[in-house]
Order: sequence, then structure tokens, then C-alpha cells
Amino acid sequence: MYSIVTVLGLVGLYWPPARAAPCGSAAECHLMRSSDDLCCGQNSHKMLPFDDGGTDLEQQQKQPSEADQATEDVPASEYARLQWFLVAWLVGDCALLTWSNVPTHRVEVYNVEALIFPISISLCILYAFATIDSSAVGKRAAVCWVIWWVYQAVFTAISQWAAGKSFLRGVVYLIYFAFIAVAYGWLINVLRSELRALGSLDTTRITTKLYEIMGFQAAMAVIGATQGVGPKAFYRVSATVAFSMSLIYAWLFSVAIFEVAGVDTHAAMTKLRLSPLEAVALTCTGLLVLLGLASYMLAEQAQPKKQFVMAAGDASIASMTLAYFCTARIVWVARRRRLAKVATSSIS
Repeated sequence: MYSIVTVLGLVGLYWPPARAAPCGSAAECHLMRSSDDLCCGQNSHKMLPFDDGGTDLEQQQKQPSEADQATEDVPASEYARLQWFLVAWLVGDCALLTWSNVPTHRVEVYNVEALIFPISISLCILYAFATIDSSAVGKRAAVCWVIWWVYQAVFTAISQWAAGKSFLRGVVYLIYFAFIAVAYGWLINVLRSELRALGSLDTTRITTKLYEIMGFQAAMAVIGATQGVGPKAFYRVSATVAFSMSLIYAWLFSVAIFEVAGVDTHAAMTKLRLSPLEAVALTCTGLLVLLGLASYMLAEQAQPKKQFVMAAGDASIASMTLAYFCTARIVWVARRRRLAKVATSSIS
């Protein structure tokens, strides 16, 4: 029953919002426009003078336009509380990771850090995308992302060696986490700058889904902790982490494909009007979500089998990596197209 509720929740999470219905007829549209003109049309300033003696039209000319207000750059100090909360959270995360491996490996502490690890990723992304109206926050968000992931790369490799894993496995974690630090840091920075260039400074619609994902992650962390974090819970915790991470990365790829690259959701779903690269990117993103659901099913078991957890985790990493390269290429092409259009319009 809980699995069905979770699947339905994820479907609603990634389902695109409905668009406003068009007017039924020309007469109906004319009637709607006429009623709008009657309430606040061009002649309304003649009937509604302000108390200071000026007319409505004169006051509107004195006030800044909506475009000027939308492009107003908010100082970074407006998000100081979020910044320091993020820094404190990441420092605590890094402290747990260090404590779990120095001077000896403590699997209980390591499992606790693993449960809050996806929430740390979501907080970094929240700091980057919920502050788009402030250009100064962009560099700070990128610095936080890179430093935290580099620290995770080093100490995750150390944790593998401290737990008796092979040297090659630790090196793989070191290289892959360093790749995430650089590659995804670049992608997040480009997505942020493109959303600003496209005028999408009001990110309430996309960040609302991010809040819902963070709620899922917090619930999974609490459930995983209450079920135990001892040595026997390692693979169950690993499956929980794989599910939580699939949610946030699927959200990131969907923002890149639909919000920045401008892929038509309706045409993509009903008419399959996609380029080969877009089709591969969406397919890999969908596989990432399905593999995350498979990890969720494994996390619901008291003692999931090692081979199943490792297979689902490795497949998730593979699909996420392929989705990244396809999505990065799509965003890069969309960025070049926009810059070319801006250059053409400036010349003309």
C-alpha cells in the first residue's frame, strides 16, 4: 500500500502543470477583453484620480515597469540566513563523514551520514535555484557545491579503504565524486544563468517541486533511521540513499530539458516530437526514476540482498551519467542558440 502511494506521489511530482484553456470563440474573447477594459482599461485613469492630484496614467508612468522590477538584482545579503544554514549543514555533514572514518571506521555513524547525504545535495541545489534573482549568490552557490563535493570525494574514498574495500573501489569513488563536483557544478551554474537570461526570476513553480522532493528525502531519512543504522543495515541504507538521490537528479534534468532547453512537454509525450539526443536524455531520466523506485522497494526489506542493491545502484549511476552528458549537450545547444539570437537582434 505504501509503495502504491509513493508511486502516485512521484507521478504527481513530475507531471507538468496544466495550461490555461483558450477562449471558446471570438465573441467570447471579445467579451472578456471588454470586461477587462471596463474595469482597468485605457480610460480608467480619467475616472480614478489619486489623492495627490495626479491621474492613474501619470502615476503608472512614474512607477517602474514590471520588466524593470523583474530584472532588479537582489543583493546576496537577502539570502544570508539560507547561506549560513547551508554552510552549517554541510559542515555538520562533513564532520559526520570524518568521524565515521577517523581514527577507525564506525559504520553506524557512516550510515547516519549517508541518510542525510541526499538532503545535503538538495540544499545546495535549493541555494542555487531559489536565489536566481540575485546574481551575487551564483558564485557562492558554485563554491559551496565544489568544496563540499571535493571533501566528500576524498573522505568517501578513505571510508572505503577503512572499511576494508579494495583500493580500486576507493579510487572509483574519488574520481566519480570529483566529476560530480566539476561537471554538475558547471551544469547548475549554466542552468541558473540561462533561467536569469530567459527572465525566469520567479522560480516558485520549479522550487515548489524541489520542496516536495526534500520532503520525500526527509521522510526516507527518518524511516531509515528508525529501522536501525547498525552494521547489518548498510545495504538497506544504501538503497534508501539511491532512491533519494534519483529524485533530485531527475528534477535537475527535467528543469534543464523543459525549462531551459524549451522542449514541448505535450508534443514530447503525445506526438514523440523529439530529437535523438532529447529522446535519450528523457529515456535515461525515466530509467533513473524507475531504478530509484526499485531501490525504494529494496529499502523496504529488512535485509535486502547485496547483489540486488549493488545492481540497482550501479545501473542508477550509469543512467544518471548518460543523462548528464545528453542533457549538458542539449543545454549547451540551447544556450548557443539564445546567444546567437541576441547577437542578431543587437546588430539589427
